[in-house]
Amino acid sequence: MIVPMIKYGFLVYHRDFDLFLAKLQELGVVDIVKQTHTPTEQEKGMLSLVNRYTAAINALGSRFDSDKSSESADAEVILNEIEELQKEEEQLEISIRKAQKDLADARPWGEFNPDTISAIEAQGIVMRFLIASEKGFDQEWAAENPVEIINSEAGNVYFVLMQQSEAIEVPFDVQEVKLPSFSFNQKEDEINSFRDKLKSIDNRLTELAQQIPAMQTAKDILMNKLEFIAVQSSADKQAEDTLMVLQGWIPVTKNNNLLEFLDKENVAYVSEKAKLHDDAPILLKNNKFAKLFEPIGNLFTSPIYSELDLTPFFAPFFMMFFGFCLGDAGYGLILLLGATAYKLKGKAKMRPIMTLVQWLGLSTVIFGILTGTIFGVNLVEAEIAFLENVKGYFLDNDNLFMLALAVGALQILFGMFVKAANQVKMWGWAHAISTISWIVLLLGSAIFYGLSQLEEMNIELMGTAHTALMAIAGIGILFFNTPGKNPFINLGLGLWNIYNMVTGLFGDVLSYIRLFALGLSSAILGSVFNSLAFGLSPDIPIVGAIVTILILVIGHSINLFMSALGSLVHPMRLTFVEFYKNAGFTGGGKNYQPFKKQEAN
Repeated sequence: MIVPMIKYGFLVYHRDFDLFLAKLQELGVVDIVKQTHTPTEQEKGMLSLVNRYTAAINALGSRFDSDKSSESADAEVILNEIEELQKEEEQLEISIRKAQKDLADARPWGEFNPDTISAIEAQGIVMRFLIASEKGFDQEWAAENPVEIINSEAGNVYFVLMQQSEAIEVPFDVQEVKLPSFSFNQKEDEINSFRDKLKSIDNRLTELAQQIPAMQTAKDILMNKLEFIAVQSSADKQAEDTLMVLQGWIPVTKNNNLLEFLDKENVAYVSEKAKLHDDAPILLKNNKFAKLFEPIGNLFTSPIYSELDLTPFFAPFFMMFFGFCLGDAGYGLILLLGATAYKLKGKAKMRPIMTLVQWLGLSTVIFGILTGTIFGVNLVEAEIAFLENVKGYFLDNDNLFMLALAVGALQILFGMFVKAANQVKMWGWAHAISTISWIVLLLGSAIFYGLSQLEEMNIELMGTAHTALMAIAGIGILFFNTPGKNPFINLGLGLWNIYNMVTGLFGDVLSYIRLFALGLSSAILGSVFNSLAFGLSPDIPIVGAIVTILILVIGHSINLFMSALGSLVHPMRLTFVEFYKNAGFTGGGKNYQPFKKQEAN
């Protein structure tokens, strides 16, 4: 659910305003209505420094060791040194790449002394360094002329032609190059020197990474100052700039804290409960189970203040869809046990995520049991004596296909119920008549179809009762889709709505086939890795067992990762597209962000 909000207007004397803001920031419960303003040069400088701190912290985060951390140094001095080292590191990497290219060019000519080359040329001997293809190179010509073959590689011949005053003509195609002014070993030494410097820089960066807490603290201080300035600039000046008026929102659950503060500080204010269609910030409050799925909903967008929070409505479906897609009891058990083990020793802020993984793992175990799949092994086909009496209860592919369509139709119909409730909440009953009529038509037709299949009921599909039901629903669909408009306009919009609904519902239901397809692919891949593990292992006792275990572990790890990723993405797609659309979700709300001090990590 969305926590109700209260809107406040604070009236503060201008001389007391900064002190009031400082105390309000310490309280940290009011979401201030901020006004846009042009940042000053000082603010731009502070923001630039924040970005620099962020970049440095992100770059060195993997090097941080909490056991060696320190906050003793000046954060800005540390930041400047990090940036200088990063620039030097970048230049060294460029130099290494250039030297490696030079080395590749010099390698075919082997080791030589540039001074010796210079001494020979000083005697009037011109040394031409030539490259020719092995096919085109004329060995007889080379034997008759002062030619020294240096190297042959990659289909090319590298040779030196020595001549004095008279030029010697080469009778085949050649590429003449300038010999590098360095030897092969000299360039290798240069590269090693660069690498030594890089290693020294790397070690120093690791030392500086232990100052991340100091940089984080400095960054938080800057963020607090920027937030303070933004709020300060949002005040409306009245009474010749002597009275500052500031607006903000606060959840009803935290209102008592603010009232105590305002009474203590003797601050004048006005307040009122947020109206349904106000642009109030969003704070969600759900039960322990639904709260676990709030991060998933936030990946899309938050609801607006006037509509329903859909988190508790999609949470059970999402959990079921994940298990449907992964569908292997062994994989589910790994997720369940892994998340449980992490919760015992992992970070506290990750525990809600691990609890969510536990629920998703449990759902996977349940679907794995229903389908008889564990680590890619199909229990229906396995010759296990104690399972013979229960194999008939496992779901086969046909059952899973029909189940995917059934749960899809169920979620879509449920979404329409939610849409009707949302419309009643936001606009009143009249706006929900069209949606309710669709629910009556679809649900009623399904019931009549089911009853018509029972001979003892003697009820006909499209009989008098069914036709009357369709007529009543049709009136609501055609003439109440946009209350308040001309009936003829309603009729036209109603016909268009029928076309969109019929084609849309068909496509939406078919989208849920992906649940069946993903579950099937996960099981098939698991089975393939099992076949590879036992089929490729040699007959050597110990070696065979090692190879089998390696293939099983690596193969099932890959399958678990890929299948779990798909089992997250595709249920999200079904939730955010099919369910949200049929539930009439609007979205676009702004999350509740109270004006408070950043906490240093």
